[in-house]
Amino acid sequence: MRHGAVLLAAAVLALSCGGGTQTADTFASPKTSATSPRSPSPSPAAAQLTGSYGLILSAGALMLIRPDGSLAATVDVAPASTQFCSPQHDGLVAPPPVSASNSEVYFRDGDTKIRKLVLPGSAVDVTTVPAGPNMISFFSVSPDDQQIAVLVVDVTSSTALTMRLYVEDLRGGGHHVDLFNAQTAKDDRGWTLWPMGWHAGSLVLAMVKACSFNSSVVTPSEWHVSNATNGTRLTAIRASGCTLSNWPSMSGVACLDGQGATTRYDWSGKGVAVAAPGVQGAGFIQAGLSPAGNSVFFATGAGAGGPGPGTRIVTGGVPDAAAGHSACLFIDERTLLSPDAVITLAPVAVKPLAQSGVCAGRFPGGL
Repeated sequence: MRHGAVLLAAAVLALSCGGGTQTADTFASPKTSATSPRSPSPSPAAAQLTGSYGLILSAGALMLIRPDGSLAATVDVAPASTQFCSPQHDGLVAPPPVSASNSEVYFRDGDTKIRKLVLPGSAVDVTTVPAGPNMISFFSVSPDDQQIAVLVVDVTSSTALTMRLYVEDLRGGGHHVDLFNAQTAKDDRGWTLWPMGWHAGSLVLAMVKACSFNSSVVTPSEWHVSNATNGTRLTAIRASGCTLSNWPSMSGVACLDGQGATTRYDWSGKGVAVAAPGVQGAGFIQAGLSPAGNSVFFATGAGAGGPGPGTRIVTGGVPDAAAGHSACLFIDERTLLSPDAVITLAPVAVKPLAQSGVCAGRFPGGL
């Protein structure tokens, strides 16, 4: 079976990729870098986040990247203890342990602590989540900092993974509501749901493979919008002959087909438009939407025989390109984040990061 580390202790975490060989950020196990991130540039004395940032995990640290590519803040993040689905070290596929509200950035430090980043590079404890020798929790904080959604995954059984999803007050744990409990097979059929954000008071969840038995690259097979009070599914966006976005946007997600054409879905599940990168057969592996939905990016990766890393961006039907860097998400309407650079639009300009890593989201994080 294929060896893979949790996307956290790695995809979540300590990662690093070379600038010219970086692939589009996917939910896969990254490689650890021994290089430490540089010190953040000076920030205002007031410890309050304003503006927009890309979030990167690299070499055991969470970094906040400004749209100009400079480092606004960095804080150490400890990996989780549970990293494998089985004694054979089949990787437990996990999202980055990071969640941004509309005013704060939170991260899971180690197994149980949910902490809030404080500028320019410290953190304070906020709450805790369940964990154990064979248990790990993923989370998402609501845009207003009032609630936290937590998915708890238990891998103790040799044949199945057990999951439970709940929502409670971020501070104090009150108003606790269990949304669902489920089991999934501990094989290629196994799946899990990651809390990846909130839209209009509802939870946005990515449905993904639970374990990396045969692949180190995992993308969502579905995106769900579910009621945060009773768990009722309100919207389901399913991949049908296409690859869904790894990262959600305020405007929704995209689904990239084999020819590069991308259907754009809003959070009601409606396919609102189809966009194309302007070239055919270019090996695109990922697509994503800008917050307002005015732009779409198409990323290529560094696979054998492929075109190498790069990004095409289409805005208002007009294509542009950035060679050598595969975008993962939009920081804002005219700035893209890749694991090793920031890409600005109109005109396109690339600003390499001092330390590359794995994409961990954006601030502000409301959908």
